[in-house]
Amino acid sequence: MKLVFAGGGTGGHLFPALALAEEFKKRDSATEIVFIGGLGGLEEKIVPRYGYPLKLLSVQGVKRTKGVKRLLALVRAFNSTLRAIAILRSIRPDGVIGSGSYSSAPVVFAAKLLGIKTAILEQNALPGLTNKILGKSVDRVYISFEEARKFFPVLRTVLAGNPMRGEMLTRISDKSREPVWRKGKKFTVLVFGGSQGAMALNAAFLDAAEYLTDIWGDLRVIHQTGQKGYQYVKEAYERKHLKAELYEFIDYMADAYYCSDLVVCRAGATSIAEITAFGLASVLVPYPFASDNHQEVNAGCLAREGAALMIPQDKLTGRTLSDAIRRLYENPAELEALRSRARSLGKPGAAETIADNFSAVIESKSSLTRSAAL
Repeated sequence: MKLVFAGGGTGGHLFPALALAEEFKKRDSATEIVFIGGLGGLEEKIVPRYGYPLKLLSVQGVKRTKGVKRLLALVRAFNSTLRAIAILRSIRPDGVIGSGSYSSAPVVFAAKLLGIKTAILEQNALPGLTNKILGKSVDRVYISFEEARKFFPVLRTVLAGNPMRGEMLTRISDKSREPVWRKGKKFTVLVFGGSQGAMALNAAFLDAAEYLTDIWGDLRVIHQTGQKGYQYVKEAYERKHLKAELYEFIDYMADAYYCSDLVVCRAGATSIAEITAFGLASVLVPYPFASDNHQEVNAGCLAREGAALMIPQDKLTGRTLSDAIRRLYENPAELEALRSRARSLGKPGAAETIADNFSAVIESKSSLTRSAAL
């Protein structure tokens, strides 16, 4: 089998595609996989590390452009589609999977023109413009939130979840994990802000620490600050005489999740997929500048299900955040209820579901081709 994965730009679009590629390779090591992304995207640095060939297109988003810039963006999109047609003709893949972002559009569109089976991954509850357009014509749309179904053709849409990396799945399958408050150890709070918006969350958590000094000795705080915020956060903890485990970036996030009782973070699709798969309680602070405010929609889906607490950024203060943390620290029953509801929404088998379904889509085409030949 030959597959092309198109898209990237951000980790939220790229890592689910890499996780799904890993699942296809695990099933058959002979599967050939090629990634196609955009110049300047995260994929330029990350994909080669995984050993996959990478083709690049010069393309930019159209949505937020006007006048001459919009015209230039449309010309680039047209040229990128022509290049994508040439690339796909040389690869001759059995299927093309778009993982989101504007760089996926020319490739998926080119695949449709060439009669290649297509699918897209929609990680958020509120789809972006690219996927809304592509979703009208692709063979399958794989969604992570039930709320996204209304934007796509019902019969071609599958609620599958967001594919996760193997290291996450290995930790999730370890049945020995219990919340640490059951074991008499420290209540562990994991704090991270994601690639965007970490500074505001760092500042809010440091303010919250002022209201938690009376229980700080019973807390274990694991704080991923981001590169830019590390020194500032380190010095702030030192001034406050509070101990915390600080990291610019946590390489083995699965281990951090595994030992945590409560997560304080943004509401990106990947973070939510991981939190629910691990069955963790969380306080979600949506990044307010995300496209179409989709993080608030993501967080709202969990909050309405009783699977997380949500604090919008305009309500985020040291007091509101510390109140939420203290509330869950002091109420194990509520913490367990959040964990249980989160776990019920988790889909750790997302990559398997998508691989099964899309393989069947490709096989159905192969069967029709063989029948026509006979």
